[in-house]
Amino acid sequence: MEQIAFIGTFDKKDLLLNIAKVLTECGSKVLIVDATLMQRLKYIVPKVSNNSITYISEYLGIDVALGFVNLESIAQYLGSNNSLPYDFVLIDTDNLQTMNSFMISRIQKIFVVTSYEQYELRRTIELLKFFNQPIGVVKTIISPDIEDKQEDYFNKLLLTETPVKLNEIKIEFADTTQDRKVKLQNQLLGVLNFKHYSSTYKDSLEYITALVAEGKIEQSLIRKVIRRN
Repeated sequence: MEQIAFIGTFDKKDLLLNIAKVLTECGSKVLIVDATLMQRLKYIVPKVSNNSITYISEYLGIDVALGFVNLESIAQYLGSNNSLPYDFVLIDTDNLQTMNSFMISRIQKIFVVTSYEQYELRRTIELLKFFNQPIGVVKTIISPDIEDKQEDYFNKLLLTETPVKLNEIKIEFADTTQDRKVKLQNQLLGVLNFKHYSSTYKDSLEYITALVAEGKIEQSLIRKVIRRN
């Protein structure tokens, strides 16, 4: 089981669902843990019971965990005393409490997801101050306007106000009107279809999924899955 963390106040649910869908189509078993304050995924995935505060629900072949405070409580829910029965566990967090309880600082792959909107940048910087030692992260920018001056500003904040080490790898999603329309259409129809996304979105999705699955799934297979949907 490999754990991957996605940090930031940016709404990451569609990104994580798309990554997870590609991984499942490649034959992997995937769990998304929504450890955010708003838990937006609970409005997309079917609820197991009206009385359940914590539960795991299946959505288009992807398991989604909601309301849990750590991986141990998820294992107890599943009746497992050992590691979780998943190839990949994608943890979405936007607050210090779950960053601590899910021990994000011990995870090897950490993606910082944000736009260049000031609130999201500043809140992300606050979250990254949580780390008490240098830690590598991959910047993932989702913004309709990606300019050098914006990136320089974010890099300066990261270097001067947090202990993170900037990874040379970075991922950029252009967040076009076309891609936003596809996300809304997928939500409305209850599907995860990549066919109508822009070519740049598909390229970025391939890149980030390949990094998530590095060493376990060939990028050529990831590309094939994205292009055939």
